[in-house]
Amino acid sequence: MTSTVAGTEPGGAGALVGERTVWLAFTPLDTVFVRDGRSFDAGADTAARPVWPGPSTIAGAVKAAFGGDEPLEVRGPVLAERRPAGWKPYFPVPSDLVAPFNGTQTLRLHPSELPVETDLGGDLQWLTASGEAGKGKPVTGWMPGRQLADYLAGRLPRGRADVAALRRAEPEPVAVETRVGLARTPERTVRPGLLYQAPHLRLREGWALLAQCVVREDWDRKPVAVVALGGRGRRASVEVAEGVRWPDPPAATPGREAFPGGRVAVYVATPGLWPQGWRLPLPADVGVRLVAASAGEPEPVATASPAPEAGKWRASRMLRWAVPAGSVYLLRFPDAPSAARWALGTGDGERGVHGSAYGIERTDRLRTAGFGVLLTGVWT
Repeated sequence: MTSTVAGTEPGGAGALVGERTVWLAFTPLDTVFVRDGRSFDAGADTAARPVWPGPSTIAGAVKAAFGGDEPLEVRGPVLAERRPAGWKPYFPVPSDLVAPFNGTQTLRLHPSELPVETDLGGDLQWLTASGEAGKGKPVTGWMPGRQLADYLAGRLPRGRADVAALRRAEPEPVAVETRVGLARTPERTVRPGLLYQAPHLRLREGWALLAQCVVREDWDRKPVAVVALGGRGRRASVEVAEGVRWPDPPAATPGREAFPGGRVAVYVATPGLWPQGWRLPLPADVGVRLVAASAGEPEPVATASPAPEAGKWRASRMLRWAVPAGSVYLLRFPDAPSAARWALGTGDGERGVHGSAYGIERTDRLRTAGFGVLLTGVWT
């Protein structure tokens, strides 16, 4: 079973009967500026706090691209590079890959008994690595989708793999540019002597942000050529991205199940907003448990009602904290078939979680904006 469908193919994983998916590519025409939603007073603060464009930012751009009409769901953003053969997606390196300070070996953390008592509850285990790797640091950067599929299938890293064997994006596809701004009064006039810094992000030539849109089968909207992306009037060109797909999940082979022993590794592809904070919501009544987790620093996410009235919009504003993309959760199901049903779905129309937003009700706008897209793999 494949993870998603390309371009405008109907049905498939990530889409229900009567739905299809289409990918859009947003190529910034200048820098990208997205604030993290925390309060900022240009008269008192000296630097604004930018963040990587999140699901709500890319969902807003998708809505603008379709002339104000909204798809059923948006999943993204996904960083991608334009190649002669098409778009090549990249993802944050999984947070459970580490490199020791005294060597070039890449290791994947594995669960073991906690050496101390904690107040986390349940029977969570400690993620560690053998030998001196515990004194190392996480491997960071952007990993191509095909290599992430190897990680999900348990083929990465291989034995004593070298850090250099990870085909990360080089050079770094995103550069930071610091701009200086002038504070303004409510009437939009300059406040003398009050300056602030505002770091902007610039994608290198040939790079873009992709978004997968789930639409109705009869959807006939065509995207416009240019839309606003982020703040400060920044804009991006828009085009349909053909042949894009999420990294494939593990596949069953003769004599081997897709998820041996019911073990499922969950990779967070877009920031997750879940009721219990960092804890991944678990499916009820199937006997699954959370074994271990490697979650990065929480990311601030500002949300608000789309109501056009200023008063309602301001009253609905909320700052929440999301689990960052690249985080990893290790789950244990009672058996391999129940793990495969949850991760990949069934052949009778039941959709699995791989390649779709998870943990929020389907009708919730935060889910339809693409928070919490998961990819599933194996662990040992």
